[in-house]
Amino acid sequence: MKIKFAVVGSGRIGLRHARMIELNQDAELVALIDIDESIHEEIKKEHNVPVFADLSSFFSSGIEVDVVNVCTPNYLHASQSIEAINNDCHVV
Repeated sequence: MKIKFAVVGSGRIGLRHARMIELNQDAELVALIDIDESIHEEIKKEHNVPVFADLSSFFSSGIEVDVVNVCTPNYLHASQSIEAINNDCHVV
């Protein structure tokens, strides 16, 4: 059984996390989340996963996830981590 990951933030660090997940045979990238909708199509094609504008939309989708990697600016870490924990996810 693979561990399912979603990455919040699709900047340099977020996409590095996504790539490392994709390279791990025990992990599966299930979604990327980024507020910049202008990059959604590009990252959807590159990573072949759904892309969401915010965590609430992602959690509403019903996609199963075990871990949320928070790769956004520091001031967003606490609120996004709490939202992920409230949705029964581990947080990196």
